[in-house]
Amino acid sequence: RQAVPTSGLKSSSAMRRDASLVTRAAEDSAVTALSPAVSAAIVADQSQQDALEKLEKSPSTWVSLCGAKVVRPPPWVTAKGVVHFIGGAFVGAAPHWTYRRFLMSLAERGLWVVATPLSTSFDHQRLAEEAATTFERAYSALTAAGLADPRLPVYTVGHGMGALLGAQLGCGAADAKAPGYVGRVLGQVLISYNTKSLTGNIPLWKELWTRDELRPVLKGISERLSQVGELTESAAGTALDLGSFVTRAIGLEGGAQIIGGKDKLEDLYTPVLQQLPRLFQDVADGVKDTPDEREMAKRVPRQYPKDMQVLLIRLEDDPNDQTEAFEKLLKKGSHASDMVELVQLPGNGDLPLFNEMPNMVDGTDAMSRAALSSSGLFDGALLGAGAQLDDLVDAINGFSAPAPDGAKLAPKLPRVHLEGLCAKDFRHPLDSRQTRAISRLPGIDIAVRQVVKALEQKVYEENISSSILVGEQQYRWLDDLVHRACDVLDIAEEEAPDVYVKHSPEPKAYTLPVEGKRPFIVLHTSLLEMLCEEEIEAVLAHELGHLKCEHGVWLSAANASELGAGSALPLPARIFQPLIDGFSGELAVWQRAAELSCDRAMLLVAQEPWIPLSVIVKLSGGGAMSTGRRALPREQLEAFLEQAKLYDEARSESGLLSAMFGG
Repeated sequence: RQAVPTSGLKSSSAMRRDASLVTRAAEDSAVTALSPAVSAAIVADQSQQDALEKLEKSPSTWVSLCGAKVVRPPPWVTAKGVVHFIGGAFVGAAPHWTYRRFLMSLAERGLWVVATPLSTSFDHQRLAEEAATTFERAYSALTAAGLADPRLPVYTVGHGMGALLGAQLGCGAADAKAPGYVGRVLGQVLISYNTKSLTGNIPLWKELWTRDELRPVLKGISERLSQVGELTESAAGTALDLGSFVTRAIGLEGGAQIIGGKDKLEDLYTPVLQQLPRLFQDVADGVKDTPDEREMAKRVPRQYPKDMQVLLIRLEDDPNDQTEAFEKLLKKGSHASDMVELVQLPGNGDLPLFNEMPNMVDGTDAMSRAALSSSGLFDGALLGAGAQLDDLVDAINGFSAPAPDGAKLAPKLPRVHLEGLCAKDFRHPLDSRQTRAISRLPGIDIAVRQVVKALEQKVYEENISSSILVGEQQYRWLDDLVHRACDVLDIAEEEAPDVYVKHSPEPKAYTLPVEGKRPFIVLHTSLLEMLCEEEIEAVLAHELGHLKCEHGVWLSAANASELGAGSALPLPARIFQPLIDGFSGELAVWQRAAELSCDRAMLLVAQEPWIPLSVIVKLSGGGAMSTGRRALPREQLEAFLEQAKLYDEARSESGLLSAMFGG
């Protein structure tokens, strides 16, 4: 599924900005920024100070800043640019919700995202001015506070109506209100560009909605909607909170996530619904059509900057797309052909909005269900849409310039100790689902407890007699790692496990609780020889996740056959062993689901993804040729992630038939 460049146009890899353009970005930022007084006022505002502090301390978290929604790249990625994003009609009012997966993926590629909410109106001139001025205020706050490097190139990215507004901004639509905006922007990405009139986009628009006799009715609707919105917002928030609580209480975890609560009302539902009164009022005031198509045909050839680098993205299944028409307007205006790239990608016009809904019952997603080979009927299509969205993000990432010379990673934040952390705060939905499922199996609870009780004692005796107990005198560095991980996960000293090192050529680690004694973790010597200290800490965090999530009884049962303890168990326990063996398939599925929660615990302790990923790659064979004990280089880890995409594609291509037969 490669991008298909238009014949004769320059490829995305060749379109990256050179050093002179990056230098120009720094110069423009000094010339066209808001006045020092305005910037100082923004930074001095207490609410904006709080927002800037949150951005500094909480990467990958959406923050409201000067009317924009901002997310920064994670600290383990070098920032390479700033994206000003404008979304489509209606959905653009809450872009951090409606475009969440798309925009977060851009941030993960090293792009600051400043999304300016679009409150849909027929007055596109005003919308363009609002988008530019809101961005300028947020951008000035970020650079004045020293969070965003002013040398970073700025890109406008627009989808649907946002693409139209981006093109209008390029033509100088906001020059009166934000005179420095166009000079700051080094490139534009226009997705599903469309200038069709209301008559062309909305069925029966001219025949029905523009009739003069309807104006009083539409005005009344606008006034009523405004009144109802003001009166019911508080009650609606309470109703959503209650609805979410009840939905979760009856076992519909995914439904509760979808409903949300008062916060989601204020952040998503209200901004979207508040657009309706103004639209009805516009029609009541006599708006009959939008002249964008005619106006842009005149303005683009004359006013669009000839040196603006442009990436035009056409989605194959979008019937309203007019990207090729915009390309012709650029050529008509003598725009340099090597500055324009048109890419055709699979998907429909709503692709940037793809956010997979969780399963109504257990809150799981297609990717995690695929990990347990329990895909649903539509999971292949969901994985396919996710892969198409990745293609879109990759195209934009390839278009953007590399990080400026001398750019560095953000300073590493102090490790956060997660006080009050509970299992429910990070337990994976599949873990919860499979734990409930296995607990309902008839007879297994009694059998498990009999076998586990004997197994725990046997393994405990084996470790105390033939392994090394970690402590201040033996493997002190390991003892320090255990306590450091326990501090992050808020595991009390008296609840911390013992750790044993066992000689074995098989790189493994496992955890077992012991009734009446401390739980313990066993690390094999070959694992310690393979991993560096940071990776070993990640493994310990994974094992501590089992204890934090109270996996004990079922984990011991799953380990019983793997540890080969069945034949050595006392007679009462051996009687129940065949029953457990009969449920070995269910136990294996449960264990795979439980491991997902423990991988989350590993991420909580590492507080960055590369060390946990390095552990996974090494255990998959990726560290066989490395020399010395150190984490794998990032290039190798990124190559492994690319390899993982092949699995996504294979699952999506298996289609409905495979899902129906449990493939």
